[in-house]
Amino acid sequence: MSSWVAISFGALDVRDTELWRSRYRYLVAPARPAIPVMLWGSGAAMWERLVVQAVDADEIDPDEALILEELESMGIASRDLEHPARVRQISTPWMSSPLHELTYSLLGRVAESAGVELVFIKGPTLHSQGLRVREHSGDVDCWVEPGAEERFARAMQPWGWRPAFSAFTGTAVLHSLTLRAPEWGCAVDVHTWFPGMAVAPSEAFAQLLNSTEARIFAGYTGRTPTRAMHAVIGALNEIRPVGGREADSNQIDRAAHILSLAGEPAVNVAVSTGAEFALKEPLMKVFPERVIDYANARVPVDWAWRTQPTALRGYVAALRTLPLRRRLRAAGRIFWPTRESLLAGPVARDSGLTNIWHLRIRRADHGLRALIAGLARRRDSR
Repeated sequence: MSSWVAISFGALDVRDTELWRSRYRYLVAPARPAIPVMLWGSGAAMWERLVVQAVDADEIDPDEALILEELESMGIASRDLEHPARVRQISTPWMSSPLHELTYSLLGRVAESAGVELVFIKGPTLHSQGLRVREHSGDVDCWVEPGAEERFARAMQPWGWRPAFSAFTGTAVLHSLTLRAPEWGCAVDVHTWFPGMAVAPSEAFAQLLNSTEARIFAGYTGRTPTRAMHAVIGALNEIRPVGGREADSNQIDRAAHILSLAGEPAVNVAVSTGAEFALKEPLMKVFPERVIDYANARVPVDWAWRTQPTALRGYVAALRTLPLRRRLRAAGRIFWPTRESLLAGPVARDSGLTNIWHLRIRRADHGLRALIAGLARRRDSR
């Protein structure tokens, strides 16, 4: 005699959200590679029964049997009563975007199945910890153990997430790898270190793992940084140079405010992760009495290319930090990206092109125009 139970890689009761206005009752991530499922009507009612307890074949009529078979084909019902993804209760969303919260759950489940250590950073958790006024974030950020980003990205590909591999993927230059999947409504930034921390990426991640707390996302219990660790991450996110432009007074003030909210424990984290150089101004503003050896603070290696005035000079500075063999390989990929990189890159996204040769021509044209513009700016500044 067959019995069915509910399974998922994340599920939410969305009755108190905008989705309820469209009649949807449950938002579910299937327990096998597929897009999110939205349930309503008889399908939602049957799935709810499966959550409460197993349903036996002799308890259902022919119409209900068809619904069960459909739920099973969707990857949200199973005849395995001990299925590891069995759902026994359904939570309501705590994020303003249920689909984003479901993405967190999916990431955590896939990371576990791939044997990848993962911590969720930034986003609505900063708001829930009282470190940020804004609740919603457009993207989802996570931090995985250094060297595991490509393995994790490959594990996410069957679910429709396309990694934006670049010339620096797999090197110490790239701090995060972006994954995109239009069906999930957001992008994911997979970090392997955080800009502004001068300790080795492995040491930074070890400190992160020792400074986490549990948080539930769509029924999945994941890890997020403690308040002090998260304050340092949030402050560094405000302060890091972008495109050669160093932090202005507003960014320094925002970073200082975040650190002030976490208090002295944040100072200890900043020093232990080697972030005191990057956070010198906000730290001095909030904790002027704290004795910190700023004169001997280590300069974060990524400042070498982040502070360069042009993209070309930034590439050159980044390349110089790599061992010769990796430098040559990365340089080659800058001028001749892989097919996968081109299709996931900004030229393909902006133009909608899918032909590889057309993408190469368009990318070369953009690069040449940027080079000419940069040379003109340099000439005019003399």
